Amino acid sequence: MEKITIGINQRIPVNIIELALLSAFRGDASAEYFKELAATEYNGPNRIKKAVRIINRLTIKNSLYPFLCEHKEEVTMALKNKNDRPLLLTAIICAAYPFGYDTLVLLGKHFHVQEQVASTLIVQKMAEKYGSNRSLFNALYCVLPMFIEAGIIARPVAGIYERTKAVKASDFALQTYRKAFLLNNPLEQEDGDFERNPYFEFID
Repeated sequence: MEKITIGINQRIPVNIIELALLSAFRGDASAEYFKELAATEYNGPNRIKKAVRIINRLTIKNSLYPFLCEHKEEVTMALKNKNDRPLLLTAIICAAYPFGYDTLVLLGKHFHVQEQVASTLIVQKMAEKYGSNRSLFNALYCVLPMFIEAGIIARPVAGIYERTKAVKASDFALQTYRKAFLLNNPLEQEDGDFERNPYFEFID
């Protein structure tokens, strides 16, 4: 069986993703600036270096970045809008890391039938695809807090996750969210009827 790459092993606060993305839009993103951003969260050269790699993957090396770059003004406005921000940031995470997408789909599948999901269930189900190892645990404790910070899910108590209240997002935020889905499902047609997928459980 082909090994599935997880790819993410450090959490990046969403405000750092936002700052890095906006600097890229302005044309002044640099390795040095990303290193400065990473240093606000992590100590030690190795951890900072790993964080810079992930910041790059979430922004300028993200498959979604060309689309975001074409719509700089809409992205900037969406990041300031409390209804659009969760979908936009979640789309960025899911487009950068299929592991994040798979985690969100798993959550959506269970939120469709129940209000809360336990971390033990998330680990069990994700292990079926990615294997039960330390990398899986590390990655989950990167992407889950990032989704919480983005505002798409909440953790009312330790080990329990729930969906935040769905809100009416703008057409642009929905379009971006759909783009991230299509990047993870390249065989789907852009005009296809795919919104029954659990990924869309989080939108109004």
